[in-house]
Amino acid sequence: MCDVCKAENLDSDFMNGARNKNNASKLYRVFKGQVAVVKTCPLHDIQLFMLGEQKFLLENLSFLKFLNQNRRSFISNSF
Repeated sequence: MCDVCKAENLDSDFMNGARNKNNASKLYRVFKGQVAVVKTCPLHDIQLFMLGEQKFLLENLSFLKFLNQNRRSFISNSF
């Protein structure tokens, strides 16, 4: 399931169709000096691409809160 949809209580299958595939997206500016790897559905993947990282996070504030609360599960060691 898409991490953004999970944080915002959205039905990812309904929004993207039954055969949606989640992509691994990297957020570089969320945590200082670390990369956050999140799963995004096609809809949120396009939104992230179109808006950019900062505007995407401002549009999805509940996801940003969810990201900060679960920081350890999203941090990647490779940078």
